Formats: sequence, structure tokens, C-alpha cells
Amino acid sequence: MRKKMAIVVLGVSLLMLASCVSSRSSRAMRRAERMMEKQERQAQKDYKKAKEAHYEHQAPKTKQMMKEDKKRARELNRHLRRY
Repeated sequence: MRKKMAIVVLGVSLLMLASCVSSRSSRAMRRAERMMEKQERQAQKDYKKAKEAHYEHQAPKTKQMMKEDKKRARELNRHLRRY
């Protein structure tokens, strides 16, 4: 009877220990994912800032040409999406 009780207690304690370990690893995983998302957002901000700076450094004629090209590309893409 004592052996069975010892085995049951041991089994229950191992299950409790296993659940704690898995929650720690999942917490670490979530933390790592959040950090990756934060880095991605920062990279997107940096890219957008660099793109705006590049646009601002252009001559007025170049800006107008870039604007027209963007409009033309949007129209072409809209046409291609129909098919």
C-alpha cells in the first residue's frame, strides 16, 4: 500500500513539475516573439523614414515623375487584378 502511495505521489509531483517547466518555456517563447515583432516594427519605421528622406532629397521634376509613375503603376496593377 505504501509503495502504491509513493508511486502516486511521485507521479503527481512529476506532472506538476512538468507543467511548470512547459509554462516557463512558453513564456520565454512569447517574450522572444514579442521582441521579434518589436524589431520588425522598428525596421519598418526606419525603412519608411529612409524612403521619405530619399523622396525629400529629390528635385521637384523628379518628385513629379515619381508621383506619375506611382499612379501609372497603380492603374496597371488594378487592370492586372481583374484577370
